[in-house]
Amino acid sequence: MSDPSNASDQGSLWDFACRFYQVQGVEADCLTVQDKHGLDVVLLIFALYRARLGHGFDAVEAYGLARSLMAQLVDPLRRHRRALKQDPGPYALPMVKALRAQLLAAELAGEQTILQRLHSIRIKGSALSSEEALTACVRAADVHLDAALDAVLKRLADAAHRV
Repeated sequence: MSDPSNASDQGSLWDFACRFYQVQGVEADCLTVQDKHGLDVVLLIFALYRARLGHGFDAVEAYGLARSLMAQLVDPLRRHRRALKQDPGPYALPMVKALRAQLLAAELAGEQTILQRLHSIRIKGSALSSEEALTACVRAADVHLDAALDAVLKRLADAAHRV
């Protein structure tokens, strides 16, 4: 069993996250779970990666860490970037686009940092399937698992197997 804090594993986690997000339909599903259900996509990607490695984790611990770091590192940037998208105000459009791109790059750097931090959580418990890992995260976040969310999670789990 590999050490989850191994730097090469962290690079592999980010590589997995980038490849996963490129799978057809994943971006839309991730935005749905994030915006409609309030789930942290970074946490779900971490859970899928741990399932892929056959490593268990404490979903409550992972959720708490992800939520805290998202609130500090990503959420403020995302709010500002989205606000600029909605109403750029009196500013010149090229300048607004450039600023939005910088904010997006900072968001991605924050998400990468969060994934690295989550990856340092010790391996705990038995291995979970991709769907079980996602469901554990939903429960840890105290989000109601309705049929629509369940369908999205199943698509995400399936997409993770195609990476």
